[in-house]
Amino acid sequence: MLLTLVLLVALPDPFNPPTGSGSAVMEAAGIPEALTAPAPPTLALSSWDDALGRLRARSVDLQLALAQLELAGAETRLALAPLLPGVGASVSVQERLVGQSVSIGGGNINVDGDDDGPRPTSPLVALRATASQSVVDVPAWLQLSAARARERSARASARDTWRLLVRELARSLVAVVTAERVVEIDRMGLAQAWARHQLTLDAEKLGSGRKLDTLRTARDLEVARASLLASVEALRRTREALGSALGVEGEAGVVPAFRLEGLARSVAELCRPLEGASRADLVAAGEASRAVERELGASRAAYAPTLGLESSLTATTVTPGTARVNQWNIAAVLAFDVWDGGARGATVRSARADVAVAEQQLEAVRRTLAVEVARARRGVALAEARRLTASRAREAAALTDQLTGEAFREGVGTSLELVQSAEELREAERTLALRELDLVQARVESLMAEAECAL
Repeated sequence: MLLTLVLLVALPDPFNPPTGSGSAVMEAAGIPEALTAPAPPTLALSSWDDALGRLRARSVDLQLALAQLELAGAETRLALAPLLPGVGASVSVQERLVGQSVSIGGGNINVDGDDDGPRPTSPLVALRATASQSVVDVPAWLQLSAARARERSARASARDTWRLLVRELARSLVAVVTAERVVEIDRMGLAQAWARHQLTLDAEKLGSGRKLDTLRTARDLEVARASLLASVEALRRTREALGSALGVEGEAGVVPAFRLEGLARSVAELCRPLEGASRADLVAAGEASRAVERELGASRAAYAPTLGLESSLTATTVTPGTARVNQWNIAAVLAFDVWDGGARGATVRSARADVAVAEQQLEAVRRTLAVEVARARRGVALAEARRLTASRAREAAALTDQLTGEAFREGVGTSLELVQSAEELREAERTLALRELDLVQARVESLMAEAECAL
């Protein structure tokens, strides 16, 4: 009796993973549907813009970078304050209890004058105003320059953080789609393994097969089952990672209609090529290095004296009349520290160390950037070559599996060859799926290595 079983297996579109391979087959193969088909994710992204909007609103790293930028701006304003005019005023109301005078701004005013002119009122209302302006303060100017450099560094760092977040979002989306693709391939592989096992069981019942053939296909079925369970768990973990990045308590996935063909194009619309300009992380490191150099100059300039202007005015209420200016003066103040216990020397030493650290960090960023750009530039060509190789290997594995199955049904092939060809086909299909999505990822990486993304 001739037993014939034909298996038609279509390779799904890597950018639009298919939905199920038959729950009946999974149950027959010994795996509950709950394990082979994870629950729908808490959040299902419908498009790249949807994912980007959620990332912008929910990313912890982005919010931290923006907070650091706000802090740097506040520190710049604080550094500017000593160089701007300072004005203060105070108003006091006094009632003389004993004596003939009251104290105003460090001086005494007689409130029992005998002259016929205006005399202070009782109670006495006094106004004291002071103003100061720095004229020569080299350390303050250098600290302001350092603060502005740090603010520019924080701004560039925020832009680079956004670039990295966009890149990681693209990676996560590709990883989720890849994991779903692998799960579907493993589901189909399990269905094929189960069908082959049924083939050997039927052959053994009819007397044309051997017990060894049944045992070999049973082992292949177990391998396919374990592979499917592992890929399902990997899918759930990639969904959890995406959900964590988007601020979702649970898993985040994509809708069945989500497609990745236009991912590189969508990223290119958001992130523009640098076109000869420096990347944001290099700008941030350069500005941080410039800031510590200014701080070193400020610590050295602390040995120099400072020159400023100060003025004070005192006015009191009088009767008859309204008010009288009792005192108004202006002074030039030259200030310098004679001895501070060595604090300035220690500050200079600390600043020199900060400069050395910043220079090395800048050099490290330069080296990392050069390697990353070179790797990204050759990554697309490499990914295309690997995809082409995987495609050819899959075609060869599919033809080998087809011929091996025909030979086994005709009695000229062995079950060992049948199992080996099935394993090779599953691996070739998995590899091809991964290489297809690696190509998408390589194109995104090539763009992001030399781009700047607008916040």
